[in-house]
Amino acid sequence: MICAGNIGGLIDFFSFVAWMFYGGTMVTVVVMRFTEKDLPRPYKVPIVIPLVMIVISAYLVLAPIIENPQVEYFYALLFLLSGLLFYIPFVHFDIRLTIMKKFTRLVQLLLNCAPSESVPG
Repeated sequence: MICAGNIGGLIDFFSFVAWMFYGGTMVTVVVMRFTEKDLPRPYKVPIVIPLVMIVISAYLVLAPIIENPQVEYFYALLFLLSGLLFYIPFVHFDIRLTIMKKFTRLVQLLLNCAPSESVPG
C-alpha cells in the first residue's frame, strides 16, 4: 500500500499521476488546435512540441508499469479516476444537493468569507 514511510515510493506514484495529467493536457492542446481553430490564443505553441510531450508522457506513465509492475500504480489510477464519480453528476449534469447550500453557508460563516459582490454569479 502507499504509505508515508517510503518517500521514494510516494515520489514515484506522484510522478506517475503528474505525467498522466501532463499527457492529458497535451492531448487537449492538440484536440483544441484542430477543433477550435477560431478561438483567440495569446500564444500558439508549434504542434510538434505537444506531440513530443505526449510521447514522453506516455513513456513515463507506461515504463514504470511495464518495468516494475506494482499494485500501487493501480491504486493511483483508481484514485485519479475516482474524481469522475464526483465530476459527472455534480459538474457535467449540474446536480445540486440541498445540503450543500447549507454546508456552504456554514463554511462561509466559520471562515468569514463570501463571494465578492462585484463578481456576477
